[in-house]
Amino acid sequence: MTSATRRVDVLVIGGGPTGLGAATRLQERAADWHLVEAADGLGGMAATITDDAGFRWDLGGHVLHSHFADFDRAIAESGVRMLSPVRNGWVWMDGELVAAPIQHQVDELPDDLAPDAPAATLDDYYRNHLGARLHGAFFKPFTEKMWATPVERMDHTWTSMRSGSGERNVPTIRTKDDTAEHPRVTFPYPEGGTGALWDAIGGRLDPRSVATGSRVCALDLDARTAHLTGGEVIHFVDCVSSMPLTTLLRSVGRPDWAARSTSLVANATLVVGLGYTGSPPAALADKSWLYCPDKDVAWHRATLLSNYDPANAGDGRWSVLCEVGHSAFRVVDRATAVASCREEMTKLGADPAALCSTWVHDIPRGYPVPTLGRDDLLRDVDAGLIRRGVRSRGRFGGWRYESCNQDYAFQQGIEAVEAIMTGSAEDVYWNPERF
Repeated sequence: MTSATRRVDVLVIGGGPTGLGAATRLQERAADWHLVEAADGLGGMAATITDDAGFRWDLGGHVLHSHFADFDRAIAESGVRMLSPVRNGWVWMDGELVAAPIQHQVDELPDDLAPDAPAATLDDYYRNHLGARLHGAFFKPFTEKMWATPVERMDHTWTSMRSGSGERNVPTIRTKDDTAEHPRVTFPYPEGGTGALWDAIGGRLDPRSVATGSRVCALDLDARTAHLTGGEVIHFVDCVSSMPLTTLLRSVGRPDWAARSTSLVANATLVVGLGYTGSPPAALADKSWLYCPDKDVAWHRATLLSNYDPANAGDGRWSVLCEVGHSAFRVVDRATAVASCREEMTKLGADPAALCSTWVHDIPRGYPVPTLGRDDLLRDVDAGLIRRGVRSRGRFGGWRYESCNQDYAFQQGIEAVEAIMTGSAEDVYWNPERF
């Protein structure tokens, strides 16, 4: 064996929540494992970045929940303090703020609902359950901004699975004069940003088994070897991969798989962080996030990160993170998008003279899109990969948006390891509605 060759029982590709879940379980089982991560740090898309002005930015407006005892234990053992910001989302539409969910703010119930009508696409599903007016005013334009994909190309089954309630979970409509009391709801948020949690979880791993700055450029599934850009070759018995599935399928030397990967669709996300001195304007002082369906506004979601954790901005400052979905379907000019983010915050009461930091970061893959026919392809590819010792899981490794929240992604890594070592079933990836 040369210095450029390593042999391990389980290779973990990717150091985001899924890879960290897999590595955590492998370490607990005293297995022979090695993790490689292309970036210089761990956390993947759950990382937090500090800009030159000292503002902290998550790579998206994450809401952290846990459905799993393993994840609860990982949080407790990380030592990271969990804050409890209030969940208070609103809609910014036509220059006005409307409480969310918007389908609870209608003056009267639509008379064109058809919940039992067949739905071939997400477009059909929303229109059937919400009516043409609400669908046309909010759900269709908002969804196409967020996913940067036509709703006519999207499946609808993920909408029910996303919340874990199965097909019984459909959008409910309630008039805004309904006086029913709703409890004050909080959600957990790691002090220091989402990345602080994953840094701490990664910090509990044996550093000898973790290599950052190590990118896999090719996989030989017959020889079960991973070739890294630095020239190292890793021989594995089994592999848990969270590298983008499209990249994996193009790296295995199978033209037929590479060709099939082109049917998997993802958008890109431009994240724009705006940091201000002073206090947030009254309109934003108690908000957690805003949604915006307006076509002339670049962002679909704006998250008040300083309301999650004041230290994200620092004393005497506040911050908002805007997310802009884009693709060939929705082409976005970077400078125009940044200007739109600034302009809308000014309309909401922010003082443009108090803007002291603008942080812009383009994420090439923002969301894996649940397009029509996606699951048939995934099931076929997944079976072929497993036969060759590879379990592709996680946000883009599994390409299933409905099962890739941070807790689900972490648990996918754990379940992949358990399937390798004990032959147990993997429920989280294919059946998130069970949790």
